[in-house]
Amino acid sequence: MAQRFGSLRVYFPNLVFKIIPDARLSKNQAAFRVPLNVNKLDIKDYLTHIYNVNVTDVRTAVFPGKVTLNRFTGQKERSSRTKKAIVTTTEEFEYPEEANVDRDFGGLDMKYEGLRRANKLKGWRIRPSQEMADLRRQLLKRNQEQEK
Repeated sequence: MAQRFGSLRVYFPNLVFKIIPDARLSKNQAAFRVPLNVNKLDIKDYLTHIYNVNVTDVRTAVFPGKVTLNRFTGQKERSSRTKKAIVTTTEEFEYPEEANVDRDFGGLDMKYEGLRRANKLKGWRIRPSQEMADLRRQLLKRNQEQEK
C-alpha cells in the first residue's frame, strides 16, 4: 500500500489586488482595485492570511463602466465595471516603491530585441538606427556593472 502524505487540500488564490495610490486617505488606509466577485470578508481574509496585515475595516464600492463612442460603428459602448476596496489597518500603510521595468524586468533587452527584429524585417542591408545603438550601449554598460 502506498503511503499518502497530506490529507488537507491547499488552495492558492488566483486573485489580483491592484494598489491604487490615493492622497486623500489617512496613513493607515490603502485603496485596492479588486475583482467584482470578491466580498469584504474575502478581502480581509486574503490580506490577513497572505500578507499578515491586521485589517480592521473594509469598504467597497462598485463603479460603473465608462461610456465611449465607437469610432467605426458609431455605437455607444460601455467598459467593464470595477470594484474599489478601501482597507483600514491597525498599523501605518506604506506604498511599495515603483518597479523599474528596464532594470528589474529586462525592459532594455526587450526593446533592443524588438528593434533588432524590426530592422531584420526591413532587409539585411539596413543599418541599425541611432536608438538601437543607444540601447546597445546601455545594455553593455549594465552588463559591465553587473560583472563588477
